[in-house]
This record gives sequence, structure tokens and C-alpha cells, in this order.
Amino acid sequence: MPRDLAQIPEESGGSPAEQLSWPQDISHEPTLKIGEVRAMVSGEFPFLAASKIRHFENEGLITPYRTPSNQRLFSLADVERLRFILIEQRDRYAHLAQIKEMLRQLDSGAATYEHPARMHAVDGGGLAAVRPGTRLSKVELSQLVGVSIQKIESYITAGLLTPDSRGRLTAQAIDIVRYAAALEELGMPPRQLRAVHTSAHAHAVALVNMLALERARKTPLAQERVLAATGELSALLTHYYHALLMENIDMELR
Repeated sequence: MPRDLAQIPEESGGSPAEQLSWPQDISHEPTLKIGEVRAMVSGEFPFLAASKIRHFENEGLITPYRTPSNQRLFSLADVERLRFILIEQRDRYAHLAQIKEMLRQLDSGAATYEHPARMHAVDGGGLAAVRPGTRLSKVELSQLVGVSIQKIESYITAGLLTPDSRGRLTAQAIDIVRYAAALEELGMPPRQLRAVHTSAHAHAVALVNMLALERARKTPLAQERVLAATGELSALLTHYYHALLMENIDMELR
């Protein structure tokens, strides 16, 4: 679980060069293939793609062992390090530069990993906490999600993302890109994802229209009721869609 980076006094001793990369108290023996790593974290991150793990390696966040045949092998410490990266991205919208700095502090012994769920984010230009209503540039979105700007532009071209007049994207684009990239990695082309996008838009219009009378009142209380109602309706619709999807998958597999 995410934890505070607590400063260690300089007199604590120990040379960073003599230390293993963080986490030091977990086995660093490379025994796991990339598919086994994905299986180990699939309960928390079911859509994690191998390409994303490789991207983290290219960014210097994880360093798997390479066999003479150039196969990647990961240790249990690598798996915990990967979980740390994914949790920071998912729960705090930390971008890769922030996470890299956090890991550098942990690796060097300049910080420790304590006090669950209260990690102090490293300053990253205001991108650590993306709130609803925030607008993101393609560069900011790329840093937050860990995909290329070209990939984001391809999703805009495919109609999966809709930039505003200034070319900026909503905070929801973070999850849209994450899940779209994971589904594409598993073989679902953007044209099929576009059909889901179109359906979501139609249902969003229907939900908003259901609340037209309440929206017309324009009082603070009415606005609160609209927000509560849209949250409840969207959650019910999501669960309904999930049930339908699982039923149809079950029928197709018979």
C-alpha cells in the first residue's frame, strides 16, 4: 500500500551504492516471466498490459534482469515496485516524473516507506491531484497515463476523446486512455471502442434529460440533487451493462 516518504537523518549511515534498489526487504532473485508478473497483480490491475510494464522499464522505473537470450525476468521486489507505480498512477494521478523521483528517494535511502495511505507527493507542477473539471493538455495526459502523444492523437482521430476549443481534454480522459490502451493491447480495435463511446454519449444525454425539470430550477439544492441523481443513475446503468455483458459472454461460450 502507498506510504509516506519519511526523511531519514543523515547520521543513520549506510552508503546508497551498497544498498539494493527498493524494496530492500523483499527477494531480488529474478525468477518471474512478464506473464507471471501480470497474473500476480491482476486482482488489483486486471487491465495491465505487458507493453505498459515494458514502458516503465524504458523510463527507468523498473529494471528486470535480462537473460543471455534477452528474456526479461522479474523478482518479487520488482513486482512490489510495479504495484507502487500503478497505485500512484491510479490513486493519486501522479505522473511518471514524480514517481521516478519517489523511487529515487526510496532507492537511495533518502526516504522510507511508512504509514499506509498517506504518501507525500513530490512536487510535479500541480499534476499530482487531478480534480473533476480539470483540463489537460496532450502532453500532461501522456505523462499521467504513460502512453505516447501519438497514441492520444490516434484516439482523438478515432473519436474516443473530444478535445475542447483549446485542444485540452477532461480529467476523465485519464481513465479513458488507460482502458482504451489496455483493451487495444488485448485485441479490441478503436472502431469497436468507438461504438462503446457512442453508446455512452447516448445514455449520458438520456440521463441528463431525465433530470431536466430539476436542472431548470437552478438552485444550489436542486444542483446537489442533480449531481446525486446522476451519480446514482450512472452507477446503476454501469452495473446493468456489466450484468448484460457477462450474460452475453456466458451465452457465447456455451
